[in-house]
Amino acid sequence: MSDVVTSKPDVHDMVVVHRTFRQACAELPDLVRGLRPGDTARAQLVVEAVQFMLMGLEAHHVSEDEFLWPRLAERTTLHAGAIARMEEQHHRLEELVTRVRGALDGLAADPRPSLCERVAAQLAELGSVLTAHMDEEENTILPLAADCLSVAEWEELGEISLAKLEKKQLLRAFSALMAVATPEEQRAILTKAPLPARVLWRLTGRRSHARREARLRGA
Repeated sequence: MSDVVTSKPDVHDMVVVHRTFRQACAELPDLVRGLRPGDTARAQLVVEAVQFMLMGLEAHHVSEDEFLWPRLAERTTLHAGAIARMEEQHHRLEELVTRVRGALDGLAADPRPSLCERVAAQLAELGSVLTAHMDEEENTILPLAADCLSVAEWEELGEISLAKLEKKQLLRAFSALMAVATPEEQRAILTKAPLPARVLWRLTGRRSHARREARLRGA
């Protein structure tokens, strides 16, 4: 391994990001299966939650494709197989995301049982593949990134991911992240977050997220 890094980045924030995807993948199939025929208002609410998760996942993975895998491949040969698997898994996940997206307009317009079951099964498959991918990434790639990347490079990876999100969704994404973080993780995230994000989260973000989640779960 070359390019020795003297100050290691804190890569645990990626684990918290993954936790948001783990939660969504665990819940969304059941929410889709629970839709009733003709209830297009609720179907649109659930479909929007699926679309938000897929948007965040795409932004997360594109930043890794564009920045993380090339950096790691340049700096180590010992884990070339793991990096190649990450890239292959991303291709598989892209296929699954495309398949789910292709059914969402129809689901929102007509949540009939057969379509709900098909989309729920697709989401479950996506969740299974994604969970295995995140497990391997956390066990193998994150320690490697901590050894190979500088603090500035790790922060750049996060900035690239955020830049892929729609601006109107940034506060929602930050609030979703904070909602799954432990108090200690929240403090760490807040120390890195820009002042406007911290203020908006405290003023409106947490309450908006709680209301959105309550509506999604029918509370």
